[in-house]
Amino acid sequence: MKIKIIGGGPAGMYFAILMKKADAARDIIVYERNGPDDTFGWGVVFSGKTLANLCAADEVSHAEITRDFEAWDNVDVVHRDQKISIHGNSFSGIARIRLLKILQRRCEDLGIEIKFRTEITNVDSLRSDCDLLVGADGVNSIVRQTFAKDFQPDLSTRPNKYIWYGTNQLFHGLTLTFRQTPAGIFAVHSYKFDKHTSTFIVESDTETWSEARFPEM
Repeated sequence: MKIKIIGGGPAGMYFAILMKKADAARDIIVYERNGPDDTFGWGVVFSGKTLANLCAADEVSHAEITRDFEAWDNVDVVHRDQKISIHGNSFSGIARIRLLKILQRRCEDLGIEIKFRTEITNVDSLRSDCDLLVGADGVNSIVRQTFAKDFQPDLSTRPNKYIWYGTNQLFHGLTLTFRQTPAGIFAVHSYKFDKHTSTFIVESDTETWSEARFPEM
């Protein structure tokens, strides 16, 4: 059986791993538009339930993911400089590039070919040469666009503005911080994903964004 997968992010690679584990004779190729060292974003968060599912599905990659991830059980909400901590939650973080590298190596070990820097603009060019074609190419999916009449996707763009930073300040928990400014309210979502770095996402509504004069900068 020949399987082709468009999209070499975590979803595409993990699907390839599971298909190869189920039948080692399967010929699987993953097509990824970016390079092996490219990533967009900083950290990735897993819930305890997700990690349990990953362990049940593939213990090898699960062991690599959990070897040096950062774990916590608290969710902190910071409002008007007061912090409220909610414990009993199971979360962990890992750098997105680290996760990609783990899955890339696992694919390589299983004999799965990943064609990096390969942009697929014509889905039909792959359809005729495989038994199963899988679309795992993200929010701007060429597969979803090509088969929109069949899939009937319902997509909407929300108005809020946000930016995804990384910072060396460590947040020991999943933290949601609200800040009142003269322009309006900013919300920050932050968490550590390794021993040195945290994700730091700043978000506002369009009114606050405009009042802060960002469109003029």
